[in-house]
Amino acid sequence: MKKIGNMAFVGLFALLLSANIVHAQGMGTGQGGYAPNWQMMEKLTPDKRQQAIEIQQKMMQMQMDRDEKMIQMEMKYRHDMMQMQYQLLDLYKGG
Repeated sequence: MKKIGNMAFVGLFALLLSANIVHAQGMGTGQGGYAPNWQMMEKLTPDKRQQAIEIQQKMMQMQMDRDEKMIQMEMKYRHDMMQMQYQLLDLYKGG
């Protein structure tokens, strides 16, 4: 029974990972809508352009960190729910 649970967990992990990859591809460059507006960037001085790039990089990193934490939280939730379902199943079987 535990082997089936582990297989289901690995399958779920692969599904969530592939869903995240497809989501990132669907956003174009995976930047979460924070792509620089090159026309606006051209008007900036080199120092301000560098600041704008750094801010956008921080925004992208925050988005990636958030997405990763959300996936981890979802995986933990599903794993815990599956464990409780197995416990209920064992109770119903009389185990």
